[in-house]
This record gives sequence, structure tokens and C-alpha cells, in this order.
Amino acid sequence: MKKINFTKEELNNLEKLHLVVGTIEKESIMYYSPSNENEIIKVYNNFDNKLYVMEKLRNTRNLLKYIKEFEFDELLKPTGIALLDNEIIGIIYPIVEAYTARTYLNLNIVPMKLKIEIIRKIGLLLEKINNSDSKFNAAFSDVHADNFLVNDIKVDENKNITNLSIMACDTDSMRILDSKGTPGLYLYDSEKLTEFDKYKFDSEKIIIPDSNTDIYCYIMIILDFISKSNFAYCLNVDEYNRYIDYLDKLQYDSKLLESFSSIYKNDIDNISPLPYLDSLYNIDEKSSLKSFYENTILKK
Repeated sequence: MKKINFTKEELNNLEKLHLVVGTIEKESIMYYSPSNENEIIKVYNNFDNKLYVMEKLRNTRNLLKYIKEFEFDELLKPTGIALLDNEIIGIIYPIVEAYTARTYLNLNIVPMKLKIEIIRKIGLLLEKINNSDSKFNAAFSDVHADNFLVNDIKVDENKNITNLSIMACDTDSMRILDSKGTPGLYLYDSEKLTEFDKYKFDSEKIIIPDSNTDIYCYIMIILDFISKSNFAYCLNVDEYNRYIDYLDKLQYDSKLLESFSSIYKNDIDNISPLPYLDSLYNIDEKSSLKSFYENTILKK
């Protein structure tokens, strides 16, 4: 396993990598590796907050060891660790030149067929992680559209997609074995999930990522896409259910809506929307959260 040990002066002199979207600098900062132009170093501003993804593994070596044992290539796997005066401060990743899924989903010029295939590929990858060897007990945890990179798109002369690759980054947030994982963007405000038994919490009331939370977050990716916002996860349970009822009146596929509704029900595990994505080809312009509020909440 590769290790790079810095002094404080060396760390301060590293060249920062400026990302268009994704990284929140209060959590971590990306630097170019001084020893390899094809690698970046992800340094945590408060490493203890991120460390609980691996705290029950014996040490960081185990995280790198087990994540490499996944038998598929869609995970951006760490190549080593960064240290400051021999204390762990971050993880080393290979550089991947690609746009995030959110970039494609937000661009009007991107065909709907490609957007739906990107969403489908994300769902298939999450399913693969959740169904991987049971010894890993794996969940991706930090599921949102900025954590999936889209590359190697190929289209034939009839504009049919012949190849599309998705790669999941931010793999240091994953739940593996008995580690806790790092709840991501859509799970930061998880208090509303405490009333549903299928969501598990640790003694510190931090949600434990699993297949139910991965599906929950995957549904939020789709709802952000449908609602033309990044705030579907901010709806309280009542507003959320009213929004699903609103989509029903717009004649969205009933099975898709059943999947959406499952996340706030106690009697069933979350239902993946993956089989029903083709119904998204006819997204109604009135599906936006803005239209929802104008036609329901603000009318009262």
C-alpha cells in the first residue's frame, strides 16, 4: 500500500484541484499528487468525521484491502493514504477525467434517452454493490449524482447508445463489513427517518447505510431530476407524500410511484424504481417542485 508522508509546509505548498461540482471544502480538499500526475490526494479538514467509515476495521490498510476485493471495476478505488507527520489525513485516488452524472442530468442538450440510461446505470451499480458477496455487508452510503462519473459514451449512426460507463467515486464513504459508512447528502437530515423501523441508527443516532438507504438516496436522485431541483430530500414526510400524489395526478407510472412511496412506509423494505425507469421518457413540465408548490401549497 502506497504512503505519502508530508510535513505541514509540504502540505501547504501542494497545488489544489478545483472541482466544478461535488467536493465540499469544509469536508475535504483535493490536491494534485506531487509524485504522480495521474493521482489526487483527498485531504479531510476534520479527518475524525470521515474516519468512522473504517473505524471498526482494524486500520486503514483493511479498508484498502477489502475495497479492492470487490470483483467489478465501477468503483474508484483508493491507491494509498496520505499522512501528516505520520498521522493519517487523507486518501490517494487515481485521476479520472469525466463529468458527473448531475452535469448530464441538468443539461437540456443531453437527450432524454442518455439521461435515463445514466440513471439506470447508477441503479444497476447500487444493486450490484448491495448484492455483492454477503461477507462485505456493503452499501455505497453517499449516493447522489455528483458521486457518479460518466465516461466512455458511444453512440451509433442511429443515435443509439452502444456503450456507457459509470464509475462511483467517494468510495471512502462506503459501508464495508462492520464499518458504519458515511451517510451522504440525502441522509444528513435523517431525523424524519427515525419513525420507520427499517432504517437503523447507531448509539449516537447516526443512520447506518444499507440497501434501504441506498434505494432511498437513489429515489432522491430521480426525484431531483423529475422535479428540476436539488431539494426533493428537503420535503418533510407529509409534503413528500403530497408531491407523490401530485405526480399521480400527472399520470406518472403507478409502479414508479409505488416505489417512491415505499421509502416512508413501515411495513415494507424500500422498492427500487429501477424496473420502471422507461416511464420517465414523458416527464411533465408541471412536475417541478415550483409547479407543485404553486398548484398545491400556495393555493391554500
